[in-house]
Amino acid sequence: MKLSNVIFAALFTVTKAQNGYWDVPSPGFRLVVRSSNSTYNGTALGACHQGAAIEGLCVTDQTVQDPPSSYTTFYHNVSSARNEAAGATGIDGLISWTLRAGGNFTVPSAMFLALDSTSNVANPTFYPGTDKSTLVAFEEDGCLYIQADRDDTVSPPTYFNPSRKVKNWHVCLTRYSYTYTTLSWKVGLTGTPQNPSCQKVDVVRVYN
Repeated sequence: MKLSNVIFAALFTVTKAQNGYWDVPSPGFRLVVRSSNSTYNGTALGACHQGAAIEGLCVTDQTVQDPPSSYTTFYHNVSSARNEAAGATGIDGLISWTLRAGGNFTVPSAMFLALDSTSNVANPTFYPGTDKSTLVAFEEDGCLYIQADRDDTVSPPTYFNPSRKVKNWHVCLTRYSYTYTTLSWKVGLTGTPQNPSCQKVDVVRVYN
């Protein structure tokens, strides 16, 4: 057996063991950019290579008029342990994507925000398993957001009631392992991205 197949087999075994809690996937969907920039508006985001079994989330030239592909199809996984329904809105879960390797190997991967301690811009990144994952939710209209419960923009810090739906999504020219135009997240509730290329966008779920 090739070394690459051994590695992917090991990843499959590990991720299969990790994924038990987030066991209710939604139907497949695309993540579509909504932007005032016509170059990006209506384009689907797709998984793009950043390293061994590591993917970023890049702007593609595909739209919802194009047939869905494996690299633009994602899922929102929630938990049966919390009696959550597939495709539910307003529910925290993880965005998953399936890496298809050589042969019949598939590696379930989850999205997390890869932080850089010297930047306020984080890169959505897919990594095998669910140990590295950022919880996200969708509104009724399909808009993607992250729920904020704590407000530390005041002193002493307090809690939002109700929780705040934060949509700090941007499209930026970024460098993780490679330089790509990717979806990015502006960290924090105030301020603007320090990356000068960033443009504010919304991200909308469109089922395949």
